[in-house]
Amino acid sequence: MDRDEFLIRNISFNYFSSSASLQVTLQKPLEKKVGRAYGPPGTKHLVYFIDDFNMPKVDDYGTVQPHTLLRQHLDYRHWYDRDTLVVRDIHNVQYVACMNHVAGSFTINPRLQRHFCVFSVLFPDTKALTSIYSSILEQHLQCGAFAPVTQETAPKIVLLALDLHQKVSSMFLPTNIKFHYIFNLRDISRIFQGLLFSKAENFLHKTDILRLFLHESNRVYKDRMVEERDLEMFDRIQATSVKKHFHDITETELQEWKDDIFCHFSMGIDEARYLLAPSRKALHQILREVLEGYNAVHATMDLVLFEDAIAHVCRISRILKSPGGHALLVGVGGSGKQSLTRLAAFLSSMEVFQPTLHQGYSTSDLKADVANLLMKTGLKGQRTVFLLTDDQLPDLHFLVLINDLLISGEIPDVLSDDAIEEIIKGVRNQVKAAGLQDSRENCWAFFTNHVRQNLKVVLCLSPAGGKLRAQSQRYPAITSYTTIDWFHDWPPEALEYVSLRFLQETDGIGEEARSSASKFMALVHTSVNKASQKYLASDRRHYYTTPKSFLEQIKLYQFLLTKRTSELTNKIKRLENGLQKLQSTTVQVRQ
Repeated sequence: MDRDEFLIRNISFNYFSSSASLQVTLQKPLEKKVGRAYGPPGTKHLVYFIDDFNMPKVDDYGTVQPHTLLRQHLDYRHWYDRDTLVVRDIHNVQYVACMNHVAGSFTINPRLQRHFCVFSVLFPDTKALTSIYSSILEQHLQCGAFAPVTQETAPKIVLLALDLHQKVSSMFLPTNIKFHYIFNLRDISRIFQGLLFSKAENFLHKTDILRLFLHESNRVYKDRMVEERDLEMFDRIQATSVKKHFHDITETELQEWKDDIFCHFSMGIDEARYLLAPSRKALHQILREVLEGYNAVHATMDLVLFEDAIAHVCRISRILKSPGGHALLVGVGGSGKQSLTRLAAFLSSMEVFQPTLHQGYSTSDLKADVANLLMKTGLKGQRTVFLLTDDQLPDLHFLVLINDLLISGEIPDVLSDDAIEEIIKGVRNQVKAAGLQDSRENCWAFFTNHVRQNLKVVLCLSPAGGKLRAQSQRYPAITSYTTIDWFHDWPPEALEYVSLRFLQETDGIGEEARSSASKFMALVHTSVNKASQKYLASDRRHYYTTPKSFLEQIKLYQFLLTKRTSELTNKIKRLENGLQKLQSTTVQVRQ
């Protein structure tokens, strides 16, 4: 569309969308013309693109509030001002809508649907996808002056990506527990977005780009897997697909590459290049230095950087570095989601904002916090992580704002008219410097682009119960517009490492006993996990053992050990004092 002739406004529906909120959003870009007529600025035509058209709640009478408002406008070309009840004639606007095919109601009122020309948009075929992603990857490799041997692998990488996506989407189907097993074009695009981080000087061999692809596909697909058997099945599918397109790759090489980690700080925090980490030991050393730097300027975090924790920091950092990257971290309480996010944000030179709840904290308070965030990131250019947990989302209505923020980077009716004017004035010079006309529309688009670049949303949610599933069904953006990182149970090696790390700071225990105690603590925790699984299978009831409970076990052991040691020390002192008294008495008697 010609931008000089058409304006486009994106609107996203969710479960709690109402006719009142929709009317506010629709009226925002309109201006008064003559009499009671309203329309877009000047002689332009305005196109509203409505996403997730079928998501709003259906009431007991089969009515959908936002749909009713749209039907009224399409039928009569007007709606009523909600304050004065005066008719407003709306001219030169059109609607384009799309439906969510996996959530929401799937029936649109015929009185509304008759105004639309309906199209069924199918998933693109292999030929179309090959053309799209081949153009992206080949252009990147050519413009980046990659070695010819690397450029020759591009067609195979594209076919491998499409083959792997097809197998994953057909083998891993959504269920009540695995509700997030929904795979679409965004997942393929995220893989290629990771490939675009590569630089020619660091990818000289033909296997280098393949190793990066395997890493990116693990981050996109494998990191969201819930069960161990799903992880193993994905590894088999991935290996089969690789051997199909790269015949000279051996099973041994695939096993060696299985645990590869690419990150932006593999050579140190001063060299932000997306490279393969030389070793876990090197990453551990870098992150220890980063943690020391964090503790020097923030409240101290007593983190134990075992292998799983290091891997999660690298994953979160990758998401924060990705354009438009938002994260959904899923794990039971005490998994370290918040602490690792803060460390990854510090590593990426980003501030962390987390709402402070108080009694009476409401949606209006959250709107005020979000408005400040938008001003800080869009106007001042401050890169910020918006960190939210289950505790910060006591009301499902809070997710209305987060849903819109994830989709478009802007939230209707959050910024006041004065704030918007301040934004337009604040970015006008930057818009001119970018070679654009400093129109109101260009200034606002410039601001929202800055918000998308600088504001990253990280949701730290628990899978316990059905709350997360209900949230994702009512707000699809939670899973579809985020990169998911599922926090699994700590492996026995991690449990031993963590317990040994804390016991080394405990006095009164020998080296041999310390090692035995750490192994026993890990055994106890894993035994309880196994018992919980049997309990779930027999009684269909969940009992969660969290990393936090494991740390509490260590603290309890330290407390009991200190208490018992103190008691024994006191008894020994009493005994020694008694013996000394007896000896002195004996000497006195003899004298």
